[in-house]
Amino acid sequence: MKESHYGPCGLYCAACGEPTCGGCLSDHVHDWGKRCVFRQCTKDKDVDFCCFCSDYPCPELQGFMNDEWPHHWTMEPNLKFIRKNGVKSWLQAQQQEWSCDNCGAEVKWYQRMCRCGQPLDAWDLPA
Repeated sequence: MKESHYGPCGLYCAACGEPTCGGCLSDHVHDWGKRCVFRQCTKDKDVDFCCFCSDYPCPELQGFMNDEWPHHWTMEPNLKFIRKNGVKSWLQAQQQEWSCDNCGAEVKWYQRMCRCGQPLDAWDLPA
């Protein structure tokens, strides 16, 4: 289980399948997380999420949210939800979203089959 369930950019880290990363805001971050401009920027500006920044949405975030990775496409609606409903409600909704309908197990962004055998509607990895 991830130590940090979310990143300041609006990604739900608990659904990331990278086993060596504890989540964007943990002390055990994968190399790409250590270089994340959003992680450092929100820290420097003392905001919890990019959507609370006066520069939101910045060009870097816009590009990241609209690149070839389907899990990045969740960031804009996630950040809108967080602004409107708060982090606690968003985390509850994400837990539900990223759980198997059959057994309730955590599922990951690109996972095709739950450990219970239930097929999952997963995204395709970019080419």
